[in-house]
Amino acid sequence: MVQGVSNIVNISDFEERDFSNETVELWLDRTFPKRDVKRVLFVNPPDGTKEIFQFDKAKRRRYTNYPPYGLGILAQELLDQGFEVDIINLNHEILKSCHRVASEDSFDFDEVWQAALAEKIADFQPEIIGVTCMFTMTHQSLKRVCEAVKPFDIPLMIGGVHVTNDVERILGDLPAVDIAFLREADVALQTFLDVINKKKHCNELGQILLVDGEDRLRFPGSKQPDESEINVIPQADLMDVGNLSKYGVIGNFHGFRDKSIKFTTALSNRGCRAQCTFCSVRNFNGKTVRQRTVESVLDELEHLKNDHGIGHIVWLDDDLLKNEKRAVALFKGMAARKLDMTWDATNGVIAKSCTDEVVEAMVESGCIALNIGMESGNPEILRQVKKPGTTKTFLKAAEVFRRFPSIHTRVFIMIGFPGETLQQINDTINVCREMDLDWFSITPLQPLPNTPIYNEMVEQGIIDDVGSTETRFMAGGFGKQDDIETGLRMASIGFSEAFCSIPLDAVPTRAQIDDIWFYMNYHLNFHRLFTEDRPQKMEQQLKHLKALSDTISPDHGFALYFTGYLQYRLYNKIEPEIIERLSNKMQESDYWRERMGAFGLSAEDLISENFKNKEIPRILPGELPVDSVEYAEDVEKLS
Repeated sequence: MVQGVSNIVNISDFEERDFSNETVELWLDRTFPKRDVKRVLFVNPPDGTKEIFQFDKAKRRRYTNYPPYGLGILAQELLDQGFEVDIINLNHEILKSCHRVASEDSFDFDEVWQAALAEKIADFQPEIIGVTCMFTMTHQSLKRVCEAVKPFDIPLMIGGVHVTNDVERILGDLPAVDIAFLREADVALQTFLDVINKKKHCNELGQILLVDGEDRLRFPGSKQPDESEINVIPQADLMDVGNLSKYGVIGNFHGFRDKSIKFTTALSNRGCRAQCTFCSVRNFNGKTVRQRTVESVLDELEHLKNDHGIGHIVWLDDDLLKNEKRAVALFKGMAARKLDMTWDATNGVIAKSCTDEVVEAMVESGCIALNIGMESGNPEILRQVKKPGTTKTFLKAAEVFRRFPSIHTRVFIMIGFPGETLQQINDTINVCREMDLDWFSITPLQPLPNTPIYNEMVEQGIIDDVGSTETRFMAGGFGKQDDIETGLRMASIGFSEAFCSIPLDAVPTRAQIDDIWFYMNYHLNFHRLFTEDRPQKMEQQLKHLKALSDTISPDHGFALYFTGYLQYRLYNKIEPEIIERLSNKMQESDYWRERMGAFGLSAEDLISENFKNKEIPRILPGELPVDSVEYAEDVEKLS
């Protein structure tokens, strides 16, 4: 283990048991005096807290509203074993409540979820409660939910990716918790309940910590389910899957389907073949990829379609294409069953598996969009973060996707890796431009605790080891990107001069990274729309920009400008509302006036007659030095 992060615990770090079976039995008798548990309640906390929640974002369906898929699996497994189970999704309760009240004055964030939780506990009378937590951003919400459960004097267990990543520190911050599960709890939870009910011996426990005052009774034995144990169709009824996308968004591509289409998620396999140093998937799912049978997955999709009216699936898989032959069989099976569903891979796919055969089968089965995980276009950085691919791999995949234009293809990019220089970031820009795909989702690195890159950065003194209880890894509607795009956060005062003083061999500061991100976002995503002439791609981009300007960031100047531009190109007219909104934004916001001006854009351009004669504005090379003859030639071509 890396020095300085000794509080972070993996199962493999557990020492041999230093307590007796008698100690465990005493703990069980004390915590469950009747030794008879039949009713289990699972709780999904709100994604955020009252302090960071914004009513107007909820009203326009900006916040995510994913089904608690893992809880749905556990619920079905326990139901099959004869337990009584219920699920309350407090995030869903919050978002539903927002849409049922007229104004923020009528809405109390904490009162909504606390009342819903109390009512569920009173009605269901659970004998044990389990709370999940997926992301570090949800830690404070997890803590408050646990505190709200405590007065009911019901044994409380926690689990999920966040808990697995930093269990000791998390337990230290959550005194109400009695039990913590690590990694996937399918087998571990059933075993624990059987031990409580005296159907199994406590020696069979694994992947679990029992809180005994200041002590921890640790059971390190692996209880990961194997492939024969994961063919489970989650309890869709208890997750209310048919109503989730009414009140929030699911996945990155919600704008590509009509708002009446019901979205939900599905998972066809667990784990990922990659070993990316910034990722925690292997901490939770292990080092292998376990695959459900194709028939099991197809049965789930058919159930979602026929019984819940689902029209679009977001795959949760971290490695959807691990077995290319299986992936093709799955996609062809979707087409053969005539499910009439669309789907996307928001979590991303590995470029190496994106062959013509695989992508063609994707199209046939209803794929409308996906992300490719590239992260960097610099070979040294790719090796450093152990990315499974080279620039050649990514360029080859891009070539395939350009042959299938019906799929809107995006690429995940990260900047700000330890020691990454401006020149290495330039390499990423140039590879992205050569890929010539539809969108590049660029984010500054936010290292997760208990990942190799986090440990490395702590050891080098780049970041402090604050752990998961303090880290604020923000995403979706709670994300830092929202603040930057709407003008609430930006490091530099003079944006057009932000890059002039950064040598190519220098490592940008965190403040400079924010400005570089902003530049890359415009350069790789928006400016290229001036030269897009394929109607199918323009239609896709217009749907994306409408979602961006209507739901995600209504104040986003670039989104408004290029929504108008694409409307003009496609229909020879621009919605008056778009012109008015951009004009108002330019008048009231110094932030957007400066940034639009830096790229030669103005609200007056949206007057249709002006677009006929408008020259494509030059991408100013001085804003970000790019040491590339090809870049200079392309700038001249675009100008």
